[in-house]
Amino acid sequence: MLMAVVIALFWPTFRDLFALGAGTDEVTHRILAIPVFFVLVWGSRFELAEVPIRSFWLGLIGIAGAGLTWLTGELSFIRLLTNIGIIAMVPMAVLTIFGYRWLWVLSFPLFYLWLAIPFRGPLVPLQVDWTARFTFAALIASGVPVHREGPYFELPSGAWSIADTCSGIEYLSACIMLGVLYAWTMYTSARKRLLFIAGAVLVGICGNWLRAYLTILIAHISDNRFLRDGHGTFGWVMFAALLFAYCWAGWQVRDLESTDGSGKQAGKLAEAQPRGEPISPSGVALMVASGIVLASMVVWPVISHMLTSSGSRSQIAISDIAPASGWSTAEKSSVEWTPTLVNPTRERVQTFQKNGRRVDVFVGLYVDQSWSSKLVTSVNHFIPAESARWTLVQRGNETAVYLGKPLEVKAGGILGGGQRIAARQWYWIHGTSTGVDTQAKLEHLRSKLNGKEDISAWVAIYTVADSTQEIATGTLNEFMHDMGESLERALMQTTQPQINSAGIRSSAAAH
Repeated sequence: MLMAVVIALFWPTFRDLFALGAGTDEVTHRILAIPVFFVLVWGSRFELAEVPIRSFWLGLIGIAGAGLTWLTGELSFIRLLTNIGIIAMVPMAVLTIFGYRWLWVLSFPLFYLWLAIPFRGPLVPLQVDWTARFTFAALIASGVPVHREGPYFELPSGAWSIADTCSGIEYLSACIMLGVLYAWTMYTSARKRLLFIAGAVLVGICGNWLRAYLTILIAHISDNRFLRDGHGTFGWVMFAALLFAYCWAGWQVRDLESTDGSGKQAGKLAEAQPRGEPISPSGVALMVASGIVLASMVVWPVISHMLTSSGSRSQIAISDIAPASGWSTAEKSSVEWTPTLVNPTRERVQTFQKNGRRVDVFVGLYVDQSWSSKLVTSVNHFIPAESARWTLVQRGNETAVYLGKPLEVKAGGILGGGQRIAARQWYWIHGTSTGVDTQAKLEHLRSKLNGKEDISAWVAIYTVADSTQEIATGTLNEFMHDMGESLERALMQTTQPQINSAGIRSSAAAH
């Protein structure tokens, strides 16, 4: 009942955690954490019958901390914080209502819930790089002629790219969830459990390397008749086979006493005695404790609703960037590529030229952000994850000079359409520019708590890198130095109301 209440109160967060509802095409394996949790709790019922219930009121501090974490994530649109908040809410509620002894008995079921939280972040590019390196080495060892540039491969039979969706993060997550559960169920030795979980991690990482290699190899030797398109099913089938073989091997060295413990506990329920104090408090005391815990949880969605209610300013547009320092506007860009954002309020591209060089400025405006339309997200990147035309062959961070100050920006090299493009990207939030995701999130949260308008921008500049990367980098550096003030002025005009000719206050960009 407690778990059901938490799910009901924070249903939107649970829905997104497990990829349920509209806008998703599948349910992830992480949803299995909930039924596994219930089964594990049910398996502890005999041991719980001997543990007295003693409400621990200091647990309310933990509930407040979990609620505050969830609220911070909701206001700043940080999915990791909202997920941590709702998962932490469950053990803190158990601690408050039932006491620390119950928390100890249910420690593993409650720990298992944490495995439902997806982990990505810096692991994705790292996994992509590892997978690309192994695939390239394995193809060379197999005698397949291949040219590699980052995650991009060129074979005589066609081109391939190890995209972020091919990083194997979901495979690794599934291996860890199964490995932890299997190790806890089959072994009593801590050493065996840790070794089995470590092996599951290796299966998740190395299995993805093998999947990528076999996919490209089979497609190549079959002249692209097999696995060229739609190889996701092949990946999951291969992982299922690897996990089956690994669990079979683990079964051979299982600890027999770990599989019959629940049966030995069956007779303990009848033997449970009060031991001089009641096993459970009165029903009234439990209802009071449950009511206080419920109230301490309900308050956070209410606060979130109060702080996130805002009106729409869909009329706001993006102002012109005035040419400066010898740069002039150009009617047509020489670059066919543009960044692909998810649900921005407005988008605009302006092209500038100087001494035969051209630089494009892309601005994606976000007004009154929501979970479906937010500035900082993993899907807002130089190219979409499933792009068939463009490939991100280089990515990293650079330090540039913007408005006379150092600015860390995201840098990328894009290949496709017969062009090579050098690009830089950063965020703009109420006059603050940063290329660091965390800093952008914190700045957005600070602006929101200060009552400022929710207007921010995803900014990118890019140019064709036909000759060398150094020349393209120099062009972007010169543009940021010469046009930085003009770009900043145009961005500021989206947040500063001005007086129009009729004396009416309006957004400068809405004229």
